[in-house]
Amino acid sequence: MRTLNIIRTLEFYDVPQIFVAIDAVGIKYLCLHYEIADDGTLLYIAVQLSEDRLNDFIKGHIDLRLLYTSPEQEGSLYIVKYDDTIIAQPYLDELLPSMLPGEGYYYNDSMAEDAEILERSVRTQSPVIRLAFETPDNKHTLEARCLSAALVSFQSLVDSSFKKLYKGIDSEISTLRVTTFTAASFDVEFCANETLDLFGQSKLGTTLEEINKLFSDDDNVVIETLRTLKGFAATNYRKFLNVLLSYGLAVKYKWVYSATEADVRKRKVATPRLKSLYDIINSNSELGTEEQEFIGHFTAASFDNGKWSFAQEIGKDVKGDCLDNNLLSGITLVDKRYKITCTATQSINETTLKERTKYILIKCEGTGETETQ
Repeated sequence: MRTLNIIRTLEFYDVPQIFVAIDAVGIKYLCLHYEIADDGTLLYIAVQLSEDRLNDFIKGHIDLRLLYTSPEQEGSLYIVKYDDTIIAQPYLDELLPSMLPGEGYYYNDSMAEDAEILERSVRTQSPVIRLAFETPDNKHTLEARCLSAALVSFQSLVDSSFKKLYKGIDSEISTLRVTTFTAASFDVEFCANETLDLFGQSKLGTTLEEINKLFSDDDNVVIETLRTLKGFAATNYRKFLNVLLSYGLAVKYKWVYSATEADVRKRKVATPRLKSLYDIINSNSELGTEEQEFIGHFTAASFDNGKWSFAQEIGKDVKGDCLDNNLLSGITLVDKRYKITCTATQSINETTLKERTKYILIKCEGTGETETQ
């Protein structure tokens, strides 16, 4: 006989129907109401279970009935009497049909999660995002290399999409900060470096709504969104899909679109759909390159090998190669002001996970003005 304490109620109709309890040594029990005794005591069938198995149930991965008919180890079943105290006694007999739920009951924790991230968004006055990776067969291990690559590519997708939608606005707003990890589906929760506006909305929330279209079930919506974002966003989208498919992951995500209106938006994308999305982006590979213009002066230019360096009037120096080395013919270094146009393509160093941008000069115009030294 042991005394239990409730740590979480999962279902409540007049009385607790399903709850999680813990004993004095930290073992957890899932308790299912099945009867009320003549004296009014609530009776439950309980099963001891590990943290992983409990998380699997809460995430909706395991049938409730299966927890009792196939426990993790023998001697895991208990009868629980809930009156002034909660007392558990070992149950060694066969389970009666009246004790068990019907087949096909999967717990849905979605509403509780929505309320949780809404509360956090209101409290912190910042956007809250939750991203989850589902492994094959709901395994509870994930390579560190896989998780880091998935998070980096997702952050890059958010950054590049934000910059496309909000040119000239501080890109630090799109930086995501990890606040919580939870087990089972490798849920990662983020807050962002942005304060909600008067309507409880954010630029990041709007950016995620645009990204959400990239995972639409409608191919036409996906293609239209790719053509709107294109460039670095399309490249990072491909990289994110590639990481997911390389490790056989499905993905689901949700975010607070409006804290004021309690609007939490979400999507789950299974592996077959991820494969078809990857085919779409690969058949539109030209969308992964974007053109960028810079104004400033050349600090180096080689007609022989086509390499050049350019100091912008505003922004960091850039360097790259040429589509045609003749573009560098007659270039005046330092003293002359130019407007150049380049194609830009992003890649990620697989070792450092740092982004690298490759610039190819495709157009060069002298402005006719002389730089003041």
